[in-house]
Amino acid sequence: MTKQIDPRVAVSVSDLMATKSGLGAFSLPPSRRIASRLSGGHASAFKGRGLDFEEFRQYQPGDDVRAMDWLVTMKTDQPHVRVFQEEKDRSVVFCIDQSRQMFFSTVDTMKSVVAAQVMAACSWQVLRQGDRVGALVFDDHSANWFPAKRAQSQLLHVFRALEQRGNNLLEKRSSGRTTETHHPLNHALHRMSLQNTKGALIVLISDFSNFNSHSIRRVTQLKKHNELMCVAVQDPMEQELVVDEPLCLSDGEYQVAVDPSFNTKLNRYNSGVQKHQQMVKARLQSMGVPYLELDTSGEHLSQLRNQLIGRENVKKQYNA
Repeated sequence: MTKQIDPRVAVSVSDLMATKSGLGAFSLPPSRRIASRLSGGHASAFKGRGLDFEEFRQYQPGDDVRAMDWLVTMKTDQPHVRVFQEEKDRSVVFCIDQSRQMFFSTVDTMKSVVAAQVMAACSWQVLRQGDRVGALVFDDHSANWFPAKRAQSQLLHVFRALEQRGNNLLEKRSSGRTTETHHPLNHALHRMSLQNTKGALIVLISDFSNFNSHSIRRVTQLKKHNELMCVAVQDPMEQELVVDEPLCLSDGEYQVAVDPSFNTKLNRYNSGVQKHQQMVKARLQSMGVPYLELDTSGEHLSQLRNQLIGRENVKKQYNA
């Protein structure tokens, strides 16, 4: 008989399917860099022969000569073209952290489960809008890439990968096997850059504990042709670890006994963690990257929805 796994510890495909109505009638921020030439429901940064006139500008090599405006050209004595804004569809690509540090919670739900459920709930919204969903699911050792498609079958493939990653985390923790790469987030960002996505909204879901100067360079590279949004999953104990009684702490491989006298050292640790989180948030926001913060209380979908509603660039879905 198969032992049932607590859904707060590891996700299953059925759990992720159940998030279909998790966010109500709201969507992710619209991308300003839509690259697809297929018609859709979003205003595109791609300038072409669409319905909405945007501006006149001087002719540049490669411009369509059919867009030439001869009246403005004669008045200015410089060749000018008409620029239109087209309606386009978009791709939303989720980069989901399932590395070992995400298998942690002191409140209700593992960070890895929070990340998976947030991705699933948002993906259903994306498909409802007629847009494309892609994903990069990564852990300490490898990553699975799923090209953006407008199909529920593609979403199921992602869900199965998340289920497998969750089971792997559970097995490694129970067996004590903790081998990992040093910077899984940077490896994932590098893999993401190799996909050469353009005009997509990339949603990075992680705890950002390994975010560093290399990560910033990767994010900057991705932002050249895409929009980014970051969702940080954090556990309260990671931000302020206090020992009130003798405890035995373990990373799955090593153990250490601590008591309240250890709090002086923990204060330095807490200060370092808080400074790191503040640095990540400040740096990403200074780059114009929306930064949302969720916790492991089990209320992550409500927290996400409330923060999306509060953003100026989030709008209600159009009526069907």
